[in-house]
Amino acid sequence: MVYANIMSKTLVTGANGFVGQHLVKELAKHGASVLAVGGPLVAASPSEFIKEYVTLDLAKAAEAKKIDFSDVKGVIHLAGLAAFTPSFDRPMDYITTNIGIETNLFEAALAQGVRPRFLIISSGTLYDTKAPGPLTETSPTIANSPYSVSKLGQEQMAQYYRSRGFECIIARPFNHIGPGQGLGFIVPDLTEQVMAVAQGKRKDVLVGNLDAQRDYTDVRDIARAYRLLLEKGREGEIYNVCSGTLHSGHDILNGIIQAAHCQPVIKQDPAKMRPSDISAVAGSRQKITDDTGWNPEITLETTLADVVADRQAQA
Repeated sequence: MVYANIMSKTLVTGANGFVGQHLVKELAKHGASVLAVGGPLVAASPSEFIKEYVTLDLAKAAEAKKIDFSDVKGVIHLAGLAAFTPSFDRPMDYITTNIGIETNLFEAALAQGVRPRFLIISSGTLYDTKAPGPLTETSPTIANSPYSVSKLGQEQMAQYYRSRGFECIIARPFNHIGPGQGLGFIVPDLTEQVMAVAQGKRKDVLVGNLDAQRDYTDVRDIARAYRLLLEKGREGEIYNVCSGTLHSGHDILNGIIQAAHCQPVIKQDPAKMRPSDISAVAGSRQKITDDTGWNPEITLETTLADVVADRQAQA
């Protein structure tokens, strides 16, 4: 079954997050009625695209039950703890929060006798990177962090709720970057330092291992992929969301420097080095392209230029 009526109401959880804000715009621009759920809105939130916003703590079952599912036809579930590294220090938080929020949503819908179509956002970090690439949806997965365990748990809970009559689709996004991403990730962290150089506040940029290559996709392309998966994805299927193209940390830094029009001194910082970094991780987007027609459209150069412009506007 295909969720053909994008004009129906779509619930977006985590709507005030990095991806959520872009997703709300994407859905609204294509005529969807969006019920946005998340934490308190901030100044940067796309309020002009949010017609109906509810502030709820979805980790609490009683809060999730406050959502009116009566006319919700589709759910894109983004809410949860998303950073990989902090999960090692907070394993129980990640497992209980990520699996718990999803469970609360399904149970709230069940209690109201409604079974909307769910798109569950998992992660490309689940794959065993020792497997031959590019990684496909059938590549082996591995529980290599509490974050990964929580995402595997979310996928399993979706399978359970399929047995309760829900249509569920799983998205496994790889690295996504773009305007609005918070610190703690390579692009905003490097941009912050380069912009400080451009503003005369420092002369050097401290870096870790820039040799590692990753599969980066612009967050706006990611948002479009999620819309198309909700509309056209096959029920019960898993989809990679990735560019299929590798870029190194050097590519990222050079693109930021070019966009910022400055020439910083680059210094390696031992504290930023990760000896266990996998040299290259790329995914295959063939399945999502075949089923929905999605392909990434925004180049790395454009993404980085937009990130720098966004940072300059905030200065």
